[in-house]
Amino acid sequence: MQIIGTEMPDTENKNKKMIKIILIIVAILFIISIALVCYIIYLSSTQFKFTVDDKSISSFSEDLFIFEEDNVYISIKDFASLVGYTAYNGGYGGATQFSEDTTKCYIQSSNEIASFEMDSNKIYKTEPNSEDEFEYFTLEEPVKYINNKLYLTPEGMSVACNVKIAYSKEKNSITVMTLPYLVQVYTTAYTNAGIQNNFKNQKAILYDMLVITDESKSRPQYGVYSISEKREIIGTKYTKIEFVESTREFIVTTSEQKVGIITANGQTKVTPQYNELKQIDRDLNLYVATNSNGKKGILERNGKILIYLEYDEIGIDTKDFSNSNIKNKYLLFDNCIPVKQNGKIGLYDKRGNLIVPIEYDTIGCVTGSNNKLYNNVITIPEVEGIVLGKELTFEDNKKQTVYTVINSSGKELVPLAIESIYSITSEGREEYVMVNQGVNYNVLDFIARNTSAVGQNNNTNSQTGTNTVVNENSQTANTVVNEESQTTSTSPVENEVAGSNSIVNKENEVTR
Repeated sequence: MQIIGTEMPDTENKNKKMIKIILIIVAILFIISIALVCYIIYLSSTQFKFTVDDKSISSFSEDLFIFEEDNVYISIKDFASLVGYTAYNGGYGGATQFSEDTTKCYIQSSNEIASFEMDSNKIYKTEPNSEDEFEYFTLEEPVKYINNKLYLTPEGMSVACNVKIAYSKEKNSITVMTLPYLVQVYTTAYTNAGIQNNFKNQKAILYDMLVITDESKSRPQYGVYSISEKREIIGTKYTKIEFVESTREFIVTTSEQKVGIITANGQTKVTPQYNELKQIDRDLNLYVATNSNGKKGILERNGKILIYLEYDEIGIDTKDFSNSNIKNKYLLFDNCIPVKQNGKIGLYDKRGNLIVPIEYDTIGCVTGSNNKLYNNVITIPEVEGIVLGKELTFEDNKKQTVYTVINSSGKELVPLAIESIYSITSEGREEYVMVNQGVNYNVLDFIARNTSAVGQNNNTNSQTGTNTVVNENSQTANTVVNEESQTTSTSPVENEVAGSNSIVNKENEVTR
């Protein structure tokens, strides 16, 4: 017989036990859920994150990034396509532009072209319609060639594609902000931003500077503002400002249309007194200056005159020599500055010394041939040679332009006796040929035999002893001279080396 009321405590005990079990289960589930959340957060934090303009990028080539210890390398071609550029194999300009050489490449947008080469620590940039106007940038690490692709560090890629790149190993992330995105941000934040439709000035943003404008006056006035320091660098009092990216300086124009240079620190480097200034070399910090009379000269750093402003032209016109792939038409082989005065041409070196007298009539040789395989020649890179021509008058009053090759130090490599010099593009490489009295000679073979100018980098046919040129009539390859026949040749070119060339006999036949 069960006593009434004794079942109550047992039921309560069971209920309490059940509640405890439920609470324990809930607590365990809560702990598990917290652990899962923490694990998910951990996985999220360790997962690689790649964003462009605040948008997460999940689809990209698996070898876009290569991580080596604390460094990351970025595939030029793959990255370019993500930020508005089109990429191509081969070099930009010259014969290499039409090759598929994967050790070289260039990328192109509507505003700019940048070119790269394996193991080079230089990037060359130009505007699409200014193939002979290049800026170059020196990188701390050269371009790498990995798995048949070219790679750059974030520093190099930032310069190449006009972007800001932040890489964090701790956060396992790469953040990219493109120039159009930054322009939108800063033109919204600063109503006085003066960078609309000015690509060069827009790039100042990448270096923490903003070109500003005051449009309250009858004519807009421009200045420069430091974004991070929130202060004015250059007063808003110039009718025009142009940012020079390679030196991070500004070419300023006054209301009197005089130009000068002001640095990113606001220091006047060149007082506005010239009609035009144009940078020709970043490392030497050289500028071509033009005065009110249209005469040109060269200024070095801090505005000191290196070459007096008394020349009609400085540099070369490269339009007839696109195959030469000249990156700096003002400074050849990092030393020679071509000048023209009263129709005559000469060469200065980068220290301001005249190394070739101002007495030549042409620089470069235009073949005039209908043979499309023949290229005009102005420089011969293997020997740092520059082709110069002079018009001579002979006893019968017949005039003829003859050519010489002079190296970057002013030394004559080929005598002033050549009727023409041209090149033939073969497998992306130039073969140089000179003609005298109808006889063809391999230029580098000739120089190698008669001077010590050809260096170890000479990879031409001088190693084989034969020269391949193209017969102008048949347009087929024709071996015209071998080493033995050249040695015994009685051509006036060879005789000139011996001092008996009748073409350039100054005393008897030529009147200059």
